[in-house]
Amino acid sequence: MIQLYGSGIEALHAIPVLSKSALKKIELRSEDEVFEELKKLKKFGARMVFLEDELYPPLLRNIPDPLPVLTFFGNKERTMEFYKKNMISIVGSRNSSIHANKFCLSLAEKLGKNDVVIVSGLARGIDTSAHQGSLESGTIAILAGGIDIVYPQENSKLYKQIAEKGAIFTETPYGTSPQAQLFPRRNRIIAGMSYGTVVVEAAANSGSLITAKFALEYNREVFAVPGFPMDPRSIGCNSLLKEGATLIQNAQDVLDALEGRKIIHQSHLFEEKEPYNAKISEQDLEKTRNTILEALSLVPITIDKLISSIKVSPREVLTALLELELSGKIARVHGQRVCLTPDSRN
Repeated sequence: MIQLYGSGIEALHAIPVLSKSALKKIELRSEDEVFEELKKLKKFGARMVFLEDELYPPLLRNIPDPLPVLTFFGNKERTMEFYKKNMISIVGSRNSSIHANKFCLSLAEKLGKNDVVIVSGLARGIDTSAHQGSLESGTIAILAGGIDIVYPQENSKLYKQIAEKGAIFTETPYGTSPQAQLFPRRNRIIAGMSYGTVVVEAAANSGSLITAKFALEYNREVFAVPGFPMDPRSIGCNSLLKEGATLIQNAQDVLDALEGRKIIHQSHLFEEKEPYNAKISEQDLEKTRNTILEALSLVPITIDKLISSIKVSPREVLTALLELELSGKIARVHGQRVCLTPDSRN
């Protein structure tokens, strides 16, 4: 939208279907605030990574709502090498058992020896063991707070080691303290960056189950390590197994799922050959918006299927979809699907 209209502000004002009430809900930062954050990141040694940058995690581009910008801190050269390998996320209980930590450490080590990069959230317990086990072979940490905020503090040394040998990402601004509502957002990044998610010990209401839920929505694999039925920390994993998750007893079980597999291919949404800065006329956009509204119903369909059915270029469809979404006429649901909202005909 910025490439089409010249700036974010101009893009928002150029959308004819965007109501004033909707526009007020969109918070725009001033240029001074933006450049102040860039200055802080540069001093810290971090940088912003945008959707089209080579340093942007490739699998994350494939989720229905890829983040337009992330903050990166770490070893760029190693991170680029990570992107040539398979990525698996490992998550689990913060109050993990000794046996679970030992299993997780071994699992991460053995997967790393087989060219698998481990993604986790730098939390206590299972996350810590996952990072420690894959520190030498390749690990990526996703933070809930700002790139400069280490949480928990006891992982300060591990944070520095990952920054030196791997990568740390976050979507929150510099200086942001971790807050409860930020952890589920962090979890969707963990799931989105990985081919599959391994859950090692998870209580009934564990945040790890949120990560597994996102993995399912993104059409990724979900693996679970079985636990003793009477242990509250195993309820979540055992429930995942009952619902169809792949049972994991060792690293080979994960490797078998990865056998013969390459990086997930991007859909044709990201294979558009037309230059991004090519001008789309308002007349064409208006026609595309109307065509989309006629083609959609309250039953969600994939964006790929929509593009195939209306035979309009992916870039034009994506632009029109964004405008219609901002206006409240359509909604996006999991699995890269869209549908009309109940009041879309009003």
